[in-house]
Amino acid sequence: MIRYLQAAAIALGIAWAPLIPAQATTPAAPITAPQSIDFTDADLKSFAVAVIHVSQINDTYLPVYQAAKTPEEQQLVEQKATDEMVQAVKNQGMSVEKYQEILTHAKSNPQVANRVDQLIREMASENSSVGR
Repeated sequence: MIRYLQAAAIALGIAWAPLIPAQATTPAAPITAPQSIDFTDADLKSFAVAVIHVSQINDTYLPVYQAAKTPEEQQLVEQKATDEMVQAVKNQGMSVEKYQEILTHAKSNPQVANRVDQLIREMASENSSVGR
């Protein structure tokens, strides 16, 4: 399950990426900072929760997108999914830019990826024990 969430976050970054910067107030600049950027645990926890929500939204809308009969229908589905994803990120007190920054570093920096993966695992464990 954890690998799936991580893959969904990465897939989201690729599949829906053209839409998310359109929602941003400033264009996303390429991140060329050194690999040693250190995010706070609060940043990473917010990101991990956002990843879970974004993944769920992606899972909900991807079949709808694939079933759309026209490019216009696909565009409407993309826009609705993007709006919900942006809101899910903002609901965690995080900007879309910060989410993308952490996602970029998680893809290229194993230390950040491991910290995020650990947080997602902890949340998944908490959620599975609540339902028992």
